[in-house]
Amino acid sequence: MDLKPITDFIRYLRFTDGLSSSDVIGWILAALAGIIAYRLIDNMQMSIERHNMLSTIEDAVSGLFDSQIAFSMPKGEIPSDDTADKFRVMVRSVLHDGSDWKFILSSDNPQKVDIRIADHQRYVHIRNDAKYNEWISTQALHEISLKMRRIEKMYKGGIVRRIDLSDMFREIIPLGMSGRLEFFRSYYGDYDAECLAYLIMQTVVSCHKYHNDEIVKEFAGYFRKHEEIWPLFYKNRRILKFRDAFALHRFRKLMEG
Repeated sequence: MDLKPITDFIRYLRFTDGLSSSDVIGWILAALAGIIAYRLIDNMQMSIERHNMLSTIEDAVSGLFDSQIAFSMPKGEIPSDDTADKFRVMVRSVLHDGSDWKFILSSDNPQKVDIRIADHQRYVHIRNDAKYNEWISTQALHEISLKMRRIEKMYKGGIVRRIDLSDMFREIIPLGMSGRLEFFRSYYGDYDAECLAYLIMQTVVSCHKYHNDEIVKEFAGYFRKHEEIWPLFYKNRRILKFRDAFALHRFRKLMEG
């Protein structure tokens, strides 16, 4: 007969001899308090790290939009070193809705987009009508795409949340209006345009959730009139089949009105 279990139990009784039940309960409560304190500290550290990362990307986007790497000039003028200081404006200045961005081809070479070099940068012609003659740096276009992809990754990684997207609506949703999404698609292709569309979709849904309804109505009005951008939202390859299913359904409802 194996006596080991009995022997082990007798040793346990000797070890606990003299211990009151209150001591055991005290140890258990102390252990639970330690676990709770650890989780609270860990959550606080994670929250601080999240806010630091969010602050960094918000500052980067704001800094880009405040950069004076765009031109707003009289009709017929083109960017040059001589006129750079006179007509240079911030990037956010050409994000207005006065007229749509256009993929303007060069008069010198109709096979290529109209690009001029000034102040050691390349500038793309985005508006050329009776009221607006505007250009934006290719650096700005590249940085916009890069930063929007970073926000998308942070959102999918849980660092950026819906409340954060709702707060950044002024930086994100205008990229989907006034021909800008169409311009990015023509200039860069579907990959960059689908990233912008995905982020715009999630931001619109986030704004609806947090009752920022005016911008939702404004974007919906634009969306309904521009069927050419619908595939960027409804057939977007960046949409996760299960995780984004509710957001896509909600977006459809909001666009239908």
